[in-house]
Amino acid sequence: MRLTFPNGEHAAVAIEQGQVGVGSATGGGTIVAIAGLAPLHAVFANGRRGAWLTVPQGATVVLNARPVKRIAYLRAGDLVCLGGVQVRVEAARPPEAPPEPVPQRRRIDDPLQPRAALRGLSGAWFGRSLPLAGARVLGRSAASDVRLDGAGIHERHAQIDVEAGRVVVRSLAPGAVLRVNGHLVRSAALAAGDQLEIGEHRFALEAQGAAGSSVGTSTPAPAQHPAIAAAPATAEAAADRRPVAPGRRDLSGVYLLIAAAAALAAAITAFFVYAPKG
Repeated sequence: MRLTFPNGEHAAVAIEQGQVGVGSATGGGTIVAIAGLAPLHAVFANGRRGAWLTVPQGATVVLNARPVKRIAYLRAGDLVCLGGVQVRVEAARPPEAPPEPVPQRRRIDDPLQPRAALRGLSGAWFGRSLPLAGARVLGRSAASDVRLDGAGIHERHAQIDVEAGRVVVRSLAPGAVLRVNGHLVRSAALAAGDQLEIGEHRFALEAQGAAGSSVGTSTPAPAQHPAIAAAPATAEAAADRRPVAPGRRDLSGVYLLIAAAAALAAAITAFFVYAPKG
């Protein structure tokens, strides 16, 4: 992955394997020195199993408009704010070019087509899912399938659809800013896990059977930066650092309910079978 600084505070920094500390101090593990930050403001890490962000105690860090207390997993396209410094997480490579538009598209429910949906990561669509059952227009217009507000959003900003078996997004206006995994694009073919950014709005593509994104699609095993590992650990901090596999749920309550239902059924059966006949 690559860290870029939209406001020009520092040159882009590539992280293939390892950690990069960002802060105001030089040395002591801080590789990217920017005035105005805490001595060690944040640590960005990238490994074989994914990418993550670690925040030292007392530092103010916001990821996609949401505060981070200790640790957060990263995906390509994320925007991290370290005080007044913005850091954009980019994929190592730009997204693939889309296929040529085809005059007739298969229906999304065709078994040969991927099952795809957009899931909101920030903005008004946070937590909501939009199935891609045909072409979807994203923009400020009330007639848009996905209504978006904010600075820089056009009436008809972009369109996302399934073309020739690929999920494709295209800009609809000459000045419409569109980013995929942090890269500025006019059009792109999307893979499962890719992040689409339009203004302050962010979406992740969920698609069955499609290839995953190269950054942040699996749970990493966080390695502590030396300066952070030396800090005193608390029970709360340990809980914050504990990685949680995405999509896993605690099913123990379900199993207890099933066992209780089975025991109740056995008791009722025994009553009718062995109860004395009057």
